[in-house]
Amino acid sequence: MKISQRLIMKQLITIGVTLLSLSAQAQLVVQNGATFFIDAGATVTVQGDVTASANITGTGKLLMKGTALQNLNLNGFSVPNLEIDNASHVALGGAGRVEGVLTFTNGKLQLGANNLTVSSAGSFTGAAAGKFVETNGTGELRKELTAAGSVTLPLGVGSDYTPLQYQLTGGTYTSAFVAGRAINGGHPAKHPRSTDFLNNYWSLNRSGVAGATVTAVGTYVDPSDVTGTEADLRAMTYNGSTWALGSAQDNAANTVTAAVPTNTGDLYAMNRFVLVSPKAFLQGAFDVNTGLMRDRYRNSTGTYSPGTLPASNILPTSDPYRNASLSTAFVHVANSVPETLTSSAVLNDQANSQNNIVDWVFVELRSISSPTVAPVVQTRSALIQVDGDIVDIDGLSPVYFKNIDAGNYAISLRHRNHLGLSTNPAIPVALSLANTNNDLSTAAAGSLFGSASNNYSVTSGKNLLLAGNAFLNTSSNYLGLNTDRAQVLTLMGNAGGSPTPSRILSTGADYFTYGLGDLNMNRTVDYLGLTPDRSFLLSTVLGGVPSPSPAKTQVLPN
Repeated sequence: MKISQRLIMKQLITIGVTLLSLSAQAQLVVQNGATFFIDAGATVTVQGDVTASANITGTGKLLMKGTALQNLNLNGFSVPNLEIDNASHVALGGAGRVEGVLTFTNGKLQLGANNLTVSSAGSFTGAAAGKFVETNGTGELRKELTAAGSVTLPLGVGSDYTPLQYQLTGGTYTSAFVAGRAINGGHPAKHPRSTDFLNNYWSLNRSGVAGATVTAVGTYVDPSDVTGTEADLRAMTYNGSTWALGSAQDNAANTVTAAVPTNTGDLYAMNRFVLVSPKAFLQGAFDVNTGLMRDRYRNSTGTYSPGTLPASNILPTSDPYRNASLSTAFVHVANSVPETLTSSAVLNDQANSQNNIVDWVFVELRSISSPTVAPVVQTRSALIQVDGDIVDIDGLSPVYFKNIDAGNYAISLRHRNHLGLSTNPAIPVALSLANTNNDLSTAAAGSLFGSASNNYSVTSGKNLLLAGNAFLNTSSNYLGLNTDRAQVLTLMGNAGGSPTPSRILSTGADYFTYGLGDLNMNRTVDYLGLTPDRSFLLSTVLGGVPSPSPAKTQVLPN
């Protein structure tokens, strides 16, 4: 029987209709209350759209075989077997269920916002590149199960076939299913500094499974699904807030494997890392009245940047410590990718003014060899906020150290005209994929390297990096050779020694040419004016004692 226009199974039909073979060149509509039965071995071939308001029963097959995009709207009802043979693809227009076999011959079944469920007795066949279930929306592919075993969901992205396998052992199964989506793009929770990662990930879901050990295996396509170095990829899962390492990543088989202890989560692969959120204060910018820092260098008209100063930003949008003026004193280790802000808006006024950026800082991650020896294993340039939080290049993420394994470390903080401050290697900081908060500003004396007053300042109950290091060395001094007092004069452009008018830092170039001499970080380099850096060095940094020997020194682990 061949229908050239439209086949409608109406509510008036009360008996089953046995179909041995049917070809519908246009629409197939099964109305509410109708019985549509496809006999064993029979195939109903449809070249147009299908709309079902009742179950399609029997043990035969519904074949979607159009030449343009077809819509399959099951409205929550089921088909016995379904075959996709349309290079222009089939779009699922409502939730549906396949009782038997879902076969792929050509093209994709695109779920959009709708879930497709395959029964516990059902199966999949024929999926490969360009022919699979494409979860191009919030809808997921579900496979029911009644016992432990292995289930492979034929998922893909674009033309890439990226199936997701569940391996289940033990447990009990009550109205159970496993489900997944293959999602195009790098994972949204991936850190902005990650350079090696998959261009798709798998969203995982299961229900009705209790007490089982569940492992997920995702298969990707190399090289189209890989950004960066495949050898650096590590299988990971994400539970909505933190990452966890998986159990295996096979470059030859292009698979990532991870235990999945929770019902929902994501399976992914990217390079390993550790995260830390340090906190500290720079003495030069610290305001004892507010307990916060001034942010006068960035593009601001906010509370901490009085209108008497230029509102234009002078903070660099990329790592200043790679600049020739600073790079000899700040040498990066295991960090070849320059830090660049994800957006210039990072330097704008933030909704919470305490998140405004004050300056760039230099962060050293140190392995621990002994209580006094902690060599640098990796460095990062990061941003310090008004409230002392140190964040990564997006202005909000924890500081990221690439290809570093979880373990115990020391954290050192340095700044272009301050003396460095470090945690004590004898009291290590445990770092992992989960972010670790590390507040140096309130740390007990024993948790910091060096001693208060000599190596860092304690002001208003806060530990501060000592200011006054205009010479890019390891001391802040006022008298004697190579004094920071004399260097302020030199940086103002008068190496002869006579005071010159103060210089307001107005341009980005000023940050590098005069900025080292702005010891109190008020955006002005001043020697004899109302707020001279010379006086700040003597009275605030050195406590009014102009000793000829270095009065304040930097002490970091070896």
